[in-house]
Amino acid sequence: MDLFIAVGSVIVVIGLGAVIVAAALRSMRPKAPEAQAYTPSPTMARSVASTSTSTASASQLTPAAIAEIDRLVAADKKIHAIKLYRENTGVGLKEAKDRIDHWSVSTTAPHLAAVSNASAAYSSITATPSSVRGALPASVATEVDRLVAADQKIHAIKLVREHTGLGLKESKDVVEAWPHPRHL
Repeated sequence: MDLFIAVGSVIVVIGLGAVIVAAALRSMRPKAPEAQAYTPSPTMARSVASTSTSTASASQLTPAAIAEIDRLVAADKKIHAIKLYRENTGVGLKEAKDRIDHWSVSTTAPHLAAVSNASAAYSSITATPSSVRGALPASVATEVDRLVAADQKIHAIKLVREHTGLGLKESKDVVEAWPHPRHL
């Protein structure tokens, strides 16, 4: 009889262990995702409402703000342009980023960005003083001549950068290679 109780106990322990292992394996099995109902968050509701006023907020921009955003976009300073757009319109970050990503430089705003050669900084052609001189308006080229002759290279570099869209190094190289007016 003791043998019968011992064998029965072993069978119960093995059966109990099998039930525990099966439950553990069942809980590890991947489950199908539960259906979830969409509920917009308070920030989503605000951005959806502000999307409908996107055109109205863009009209709140002053010509000076548009000109500055044009300049920043042309100079590939999108983060600063987004910040300026948000400050002037009060829109959210996503809407401002989307707007600046699709921003085209205005040709009606009275500023230099509309006429600048902003793509020159990204050109595969090396900027030379003669090519830059040809791209500049005559009055600006004359002013650069005057600044180079007066040994005011920093001001000349700034002027070249403003009117060509070249980077600092490229503008510096152009101004340093710029022929002095007496050698023209």
